[in-house]
Amino acid sequence: MLPAGAGPGLCRLCAYLEELEAAELKRFKLHVGTAAGPGGAGIPWGRMETAGALEMAQLLVARLGPRQAWLLALGVFERIHRRDLWERGQREDADRGTPPGGPSSPESQSACLPEVCPGAPGPGDPPPDPLDTYRAHVRRTFRLMRDRNARPGESVNLGRRFTRLQLAQGCAGPRGGAARVETLFEADEERPEPPRTVVLQGAAGMGKTMLARKVVLDWADGRLFPGRFDVALYLDCRELSRGPAERSARDLLSGCWPGPGAPPPALLRNPARVLLVLDGLDELRASLSFAGAPGPCCLGWDELRPTGLLLSSLLAKQLLPEASLLVTTRPCALERLQGLLQQPRHAEILGFSEAERERYFHRFFGQPQQAARALSFVRDSEPLFSLCFVPLLCWVVCTCLRQRLEAGELLGPPARTTTAVYTLYLLSLLQPRPGTPTLQGAPNHRSLCSLAAEGLWQQKALFEERDLRRHGLDGADVSAFLNVSVFQKDIGCERLYSFIHLSFQEFFAAMHYSLAGGDGGAGGDGALGPRPEVAELLAKYALSDRSFLALTVRFLFGLLNAETRSYLERALRWAVEPGLEAQLLGWIRGLAHSEGCTLQRGSLELLGCLYETQEPGFIRQALRPFQVVVVSDISTKMEHMACAYCAQSCESAAVLHLSGAPTACREEVQEEEEEREEEQEEDGVETSRTQMLAGQPPESDLLPDAYSEHLAAALCSHRELVELGLRRSALGAHGVRVLCQGLRHPRCQLQNLRLKRCLVPSSACRDLAAALVANAHLLRLDLSGNGLGAAGAALLCAGLRHPRCRLQTLQLRKCALEVEACREIAEVLGVSTHLLELDLTGNALGDAGLRLLCQGLGRADCRLQTLWLKICHLTAAACRDLASALSVNLSLTELDLGLNDLGDPGVLCLCEGLKEPQCGLQTLRLGICRLGPAACAALSCVLQAGRLGELDLSFNDLGDAGAALLGEGLRHPASRLRKLWLDSCSLTAGACEDLYHVLGSSPALTELYLTNNALGDLGVRLLCRRLRQASCRLRVLWLFGMELSKSTHRRLAALRAGKPSLDLGC
Repeated sequence: MLPAGAGPGLCRLCAYLEELEAAELKRFKLHVGTAAGPGGAGIPWGRMETAGALEMAQLLVARLGPRQAWLLALGVFERIHRRDLWERGQREDADRGTPPGGPSSPESQSACLPEVCPGAPGPGDPPPDPLDTYRAHVRRTFRLMRDRNARPGESVNLGRRFTRLQLAQGCAGPRGGAARVETLFEADEERPEPPRTVVLQGAAGMGKTMLARKVVLDWADGRLFPGRFDVALYLDCRELSRGPAERSARDLLSGCWPGPGAPPPALLRNPARVLLVLDGLDELRASLSFAGAPGPCCLGWDELRPTGLLLSSLLAKQLLPEASLLVTTRPCALERLQGLLQQPRHAEILGFSEAERERYFHRFFGQPQQAARALSFVRDSEPLFSLCFVPLLCWVVCTCLRQRLEAGELLGPPARTTTAVYTLYLLSLLQPRPGTPTLQGAPNHRSLCSLAAEGLWQQKALFEERDLRRHGLDGADVSAFLNVSVFQKDIGCERLYSFIHLSFQEFFAAMHYSLAGGDGGAGGDGALGPRPEVAELLAKYALSDRSFLALTVRFLFGLLNAETRSYLERALRWAVEPGLEAQLLGWIRGLAHSEGCTLQRGSLELLGCLYETQEPGFIRQALRPFQVVVVSDISTKMEHMACAYCAQSCESAAVLHLSGAPTACREEVQEEEEEREEEQEEDGVETSRTQMLAGQPPESDLLPDAYSEHLAAALCSHRELVELGLRRSALGAHGVRVLCQGLRHPRCQLQNLRLKRCLVPSSACRDLAAALVANAHLLRLDLSGNGLGAAGAALLCAGLRHPRCRLQTLQLRKCALEVEACREIAEVLGVSTHLLELDLTGNALGDAGLRLLCQGLGRADCRLQTLWLKICHLTAAACRDLASALSVNLSLTELDLGLNDLGDPGVLCLCEGLKEPQCGLQTLRLGICRLGPAACAALSCVLQAGRLGELDLSFNDLGDAGAALLGEGLRHPASRLRKLWLDSCSLTAGACEDLYHVLGSSPALTELYLTNNALGDLGVRLLCRRLRQASCRLRVLWLFGMELSKSTHRRLAALRAGKPSLDLGC
């Protein structure tokens, strides 16, 4: 039994405990359980372990009384690093002038959860701090949230439900490194000044709004941006859309402030310490005015202006220019921001990692056994678990599973696509279940779908009653959909309605375009024809991932799935248009006709749409016109899965390239993973570290097994496929093993395999070696960017030495190879009669490793023609071994030694081998090798030998003296040099005099590259004079990166016009 008078103290303590996240509450219990002495609680752990915030507060107050319980809690708050709660509690005690935990004002008793309102000031008391009042208001407003299907009065704690989201820097093209909310407004190496505007973009259901609300809540709790912002104001664009058409800046901010009036002027006197969170810009109905467009500039504080102009002024820094903005939006609205924002920082929400998906399940279900069962079911279906990276889909899946678990039903079969997940959720809502509302009669679903489609085109998410009536939705229909949580009344206005999430509106819009009986569909005689409104939808969409129609079109494709159609027709009697499949197929064929046989533009979007169908026959017909399929910037495992699934049906493709998007650097990822592991351990989520041993990538980094299985199936069945390129596709050892099963299949005709940066471990080289032996068609293999090491090289070379191996080109760039690997490779060079090209760029071979390689190069059976050794940590000492090998090697024709510290002594030594009659080298690259004029003198002698055809000396400090020495060799009658690179070689106008004579007398030079040299107007004009002469054979001259006068540019333009065959770059 609780002590007398414990009510106010209990409410206060409970409110504070409600602010703790699950991990923090667990730590709180541990500290309470270990508290010793008179202040200890002495509560059995068995009672505390499963207690929530309210029950924990009751246990403490019942055992210690309200005052001692409060004192104990304050001390624990400080020990678990929630000093914000400790400071607030101390401040409240001082303001109230009452003993901690003692009786408080009557107002506090009525505000038990989720936030204790400060008591009214007594006579003579100072007025409450407006900022403290506002923080309390934010905590009351944002602490609890309603689930989309919650019954009246039901809510969940945002802090407990919220799960960390992955963020990446950038918004388009290759992404940057990982981003963190805590550092979004901090300066970095690229941006010395902190950004004033941050744009967080994310696809539908990625958790943008929840993240925005959590930012404001964490600020109020003192956990986020401490000392950076004095006030954080939350502006909901959906809310703004339903307000008055015009308002003042004061009105705009008043909506964020508790009670009447705007924030006190004192809080806005320093706008640099104000954060405005503008949530859901894509849902704003008002148009944004471009900052540069004619019209009034919105600067008046009390002047009424259109809402769009007000927000444009905020975004363009015309209103509160020093304030910071955090904007959340879908990608489709980014174009609306172009021209408004000033040097914004962009970040993208990537959804849940695998660890965070598990964490979300545990937080959603609460009960460990139920969460484990649901998680096990989802884990067994790789596509479904991959789909759960989208927070909204994760919520939908958890909601459906909890419904089935509570009803005692079997969990299955799992959904594989986004459309299937939404369909199953819809069925779970509309089909009557025990204890749930039952639909009386069939609601007017066609009108609801029509309403959704109209809102989609108008980009409208809130609907008035007249909108509903216009689409034929009467009161009974609205009530039916409200009862099953498909539709909802707006919280702030009972006469406005919306779908439970914008993505559900898009799902119903897709249903509108797919339902049988639409315009242009089946006629009275059963004839089928294309529906004009579907054609308009597809034409507007145009395979753009930033289109506001993108998700609707994906749903439209997903509704072609036979199983989904069967569910809808059997359970809800919603029939899908029979002619829809033919119309979508015709649209894709039209794209093929305009794009040709290469699918590249919009390829990721198209394959995502096709994956939604889960119909191999349809996908096969859709992709049949394409012979080359190139997909780039694949950012999620679900996208990788979709691409691989569709690859099975690319039966006409000869070339297939799948490239993942660049990810954050490993150090950043590892730092975040360590923090998340600590959180998981606190939450009771088990983690395994066994995959981290021996440099193996963690299991969570790898793609599902099905990815490799789909690609292996394509290798087995598609005889046309001759080139497969994978980049940043995390295969791991098992993935490579499965892929190699396809490579060894008798029907596999693959000739070129690229696995660049695919997390291929050394152990996987055993399977690759077996594939090289079994597949006589395989001629090229690229394993660059994988940490193979010496162990991997040894396994791979065992296959390369086999007589049946026919590999001609091997690329091992940046594969962590060192001296020991060179021993294995040298043996291959000495016995392989097929290997012609070898790329070892970016491996720390050193001089000792090169010495071993040269032993293989010097063997009589060596047939190698091209060798890349860039960035291999070579010095002048290595050139002695190379010179010796070149003097006896008859096959090597191309050698790249760029970015090695050879220096003039090294090149002098190398040239001794190049001058030998046996040497057949034709191309030599020595860029960034610390060369000077002395090296040019030796190379000039080599040019006179008449064998070298291409020479690259870029980024060496040769100077005019070096150019003069090279000119002697170039003018020699025996010189056969065709291409010469002298970019960034410290040349001036003086070098042009020698080049002038070279261009007039060189018997072979046709390409000359002089980019980033200070030749000046005089030097360039001298070259132009020579180029105008008919005797000059030069066909390519590049002069980029030079400061030239307008007069010189006119001469160059005249030269280009008078000699169209000349490639003149400037």
